[in-house]
Formats: sequence, C-alpha cells, structure tokens
Amino acid sequence: MSLRKILKLLGAYLMSQGIGVAIQLVIPPLFLYRYSHGVERYGEWIALTAAVNYLGNLHGGIQTYANNQMTLHYNRGEIHEFRVVQSSAARLMLINFMVAAAVGFAILFMPVARWMGLRYIGSKAAALTLLIMVLQIVSSWVFSFVSNSYQVIGQLHRAAVWQNLQRFAAALVLAAFLWIRASFPVLAFTQFASMVLFTAVVLVELRFRARVLLPSLRHGNLSDLLGVLKPSSYYMLFGAGGFFCWQGPVLIIQKIMGPAAVAIFALTRVVFNMLRQGLSILTYSIGQETIDVIARRSWGQLRRLYDLSERVVLFLDVAFSVGVLLACPLLMAVWLHKRGLYQPGLCMWMAVISAVMGIKEHKYIFQRQSNQHEGVAMVSFVAYAGMIVTGAVALKAWGIDGFLLCWFGAELLITGYMIAQNQRLFPVEFRPALAPLTRALLLLVAGFSLAAWPVWHDALWPLGRLAVVPLSATVALLAIGYFLFGLKDVQAVFQRQLRRGFAVPDS
Repeated sequence: MSLRKILKLLGAYLMSQGIGVAIQLVIPPLFLYRYSHGVERYGEWIALTAAVNYLGNLHGGIQTYANNQMTLHYNRGEIHEFRVVQSSAARLMLINFMVAAAVGFAILFMPVARWMGLRYIGSKAAALTLLIMVLQIVSSWVFSFVSNSYQVIGQLHRAAVWQNLQRFAAALVLAAFLWIRASFPVLAFTQFASMVLFTAVVLVELRFRARVLLPSLRHGNLSDLLGVLKPSSYYMLFGAGGFFCWQGPVLIIQKIMGPAAVAIFALTRVVFNMLRQGLSILTYSIGQETIDVIARRSWGQLRRLYDLSERVVLFLDVAFSVGVLLACPLLMAVWLHKRGLYQPGLCMWMAVISAVMGIKEHKYIFQRQSNQHEGVAMVSFVAYAGMIVTGAVALKAWGIDGFLLCWFGAELLITGYMIAQNQRLFPVEFRPALAPLTRALLLLVAGFSLAAWPVWHDALWPLGRLAVVPLSATVALLAIGYFLFGLKDVQAVFQRQLRRGFAVPDS
C-alpha cells in the first residue's frame, strides 16, 4: 500500500473540502443579503442550476469509465488498448458536445420562467442563463476528462489541484459579481469563462508534462467506440440517478412549494453536504491506490485497504452525523443570522440520510475503480426514479417529511445492494467482514435516539450551549468509536508506514 499516494490525494482533497466549505459559507449569504427577496432569488438560482445539470450525465459516465480503463491498460503495458479507449472517449465527447449545444440553443425559444414557476427573473433572462450554464457544463466535460487522465500515470493528485484552483477562481469571481448584484446571465458567464480558461491551461501542461495523455481521434474504429459506449452508459445511468437524487427534489419543491421552500431545503442540505464531502475526502483519497491494486489483482492488499478505510469512515460518519445535527441551529444563527430557517424535522431527516450516504459512498469507490458498476447503476437509477415519483406524491400529501421518507428508503436500498456488490468483488477467501457495519448501525441508532430531544428543543438555546452540546456529543462518540471500530490497528499501520517512508537506507 502506497501511503505517499494516499497522502498526496488526501492533501488535495482536504484543500478541495476547504474550498467547498468556503464557497458554501460565502455564496448563499451574498444572495440573501445583496439582493432584494434574497431567499427567493437564491432558490431560483438553485432551481435553474438543477434544470441543466442533467446534461452532465451525457458525458460523466464516459470520462469515468474511460479514465479507469485507460489506467488499467496503461499499468498492464497494454498501450494500444489504452490509445483505443482514449480516442473512442474523445470521439464520444465530440458527439455529446453537438447534442448538448443543440439542446442549449433550443432553450432560448422556451418559456422557461413559466414552466419552472419563476417569479423574480424574466423568461428571456432565465433562458439565456440556462444556455450559458449548458456551455459551462460542456466545457467541464473536457476539463474533467483531461485533468482526471493524470490518474493513468499515478498522479491523480495533480487533477485534484487543478480542479481546486478552478473552483476557487470561479467562486472568487462569482462572489465579486454577487456583491455588485449582477444579473443571472452574467453570474452564469463567469463560471463558463473560468472553466474554458482552466481547460486550456491543463491542456498546455499535459503537452509538456505527459504528452501521452493528450486526447486524440486517430485510434480505434466504430466497434471500439461502441465498446466504450456500452459500459460507460451504465455510468451515465448512475449519473441520471444522481440527477434524480440532487436536482430532482429541487425542481419538485420549486414547482409544488415555491422558491422559499427550495432555499430552506437547499441551505439545510448544504450543511450536511459539507459533512458528506468531508467523509468523501477519505474515500476518494484511496482511489488511485485502489485502481493500482486492482490492476495488479492483489486481492490481499485490496482487502486490507478496504478494511482500514472502512473503519475510519464509519468512525467519523457516526460521530459527525450526530454532531452536525445538534449544531444545526448554531450554524443557522452564526452563518446566515436567520434562526427561523432552522427546521428540526428537516435537519433530523437530513442527518440520517447523510449518515447512510457516507457509508454508501465508501462502498461505491471500489465498484467504480474496478469498473464493476453495472448493477449498481441500474439499482441506483430505479431507486432514485422511484424516489422522485413517490416523493412528489408524498410531498403533496405530507409535506417535506413525506418526501424525505422516500429519499431515506431509496438510500437504504442502494446501500444494501452496494454492500452485497462489494462482497462479490472479492474472491471468497478475501471477502470483508460485516461486523463493522453492524456496530456502526447500532451506534447510529443510539446516537440519533439520544439527540432527538435536544433537536426539537434547542432552537432558542443561548449560543454557548448550542456550541457545547454538539461538541460534547461528537467527542463522546469519537471516543466510543475509537475502540468500537479498532482504530488502534489503523493508527499502528499508519505509524509503521510513516517510519518506513522516513527511514534512512543503510550506506
């Protein structure tokens, strides 16, 4: 196990998390306080963003599958096969570009504001905003494909660094234009321009650092293109499920309950997304090592990597899911200065769903990096599509709680299936134990049960108590989890790897 690769990726993803937290802390308040009807305008910006994000699914699956397959071929010395996959992916990207461009320009002739129930932006401005957002997504395909190709040569951390710089620059410019109350089309254009600029910069760097990674159209034929399209279509299906999961709820709530409800839902989701993204740092930091081990078919090392990473993820997932739940009223008061946005039931549901998703995403990385994702993609798509259909009905009948119950059921179904697929990924003699998951489930039930009373009674507590209670609960659960999940073993492995890395060779 290469601790150096893991630490490089961990550092890059920690930077990414820091940038993400900064964006989520700064951008929503700027909408709320620099614009009239700020809550509603923020809700409409979120709804417009959600309306075009489905286009990311046209290419996200292709670049994920292609980069994984290119890495496997390159590390096995199969250079011809590597180039065929690379060229086939580039051709598919070009086809998708033309499809997306046609969709984008057609939007200009659609009554977007009326269809989406928008009240604070005109139809022409809404359509122009969506067109520019489409162009931004198209340019992100190229940026993602070329930057993530660093995985092929074992330098995925460089991709993360470039992606961090792009996000930071885009957020900085967006914040500046929010401050001067720019129109929605101008805000969208700042994001598009940033993506184009950084795509060009990464292509120039690849030309000098790793010319083999520059996309080419010279290799392969129609049969090879279809050979990439079929397995990558499952990633696109997974992405479509992701659209139902993340953008679908926003569009449904916008249509049924209006932009204010969207804003409250989105802001609460942001709080728990920060937690989930923090856990994903640990998960994705083992991505490069995972695919390297799978390429060598070293099942013993893969099982060890799985076991150690699972212990750490479960240890943090339990403690911080409960801790962030208890800290919600404090965050609303300090971050947005609007305690009235705190809704106990919404926060409780979000915390439970976030805890399940933290477990699911750890399992998914092993299916993704091995390109064993077909079953997961199908189940995720069906589960999230079912969530949208049943959730829309439940939203009308029982409000946001009804929708969140449907979401929770979908996450349980997908996570259970993902765990079963992880078991099948390993040969029988190397299959992971399920005991850590059982312990995590019991500790989550106990933690949320004890947190229920303060969640419904702490909205008017003084700030000091709002800080002490979640901090105390988090520390207590971390202490329990340290022993329950055997973190002493993880600590020992980490220290041993560090000593080996810093050892001075005999002369």
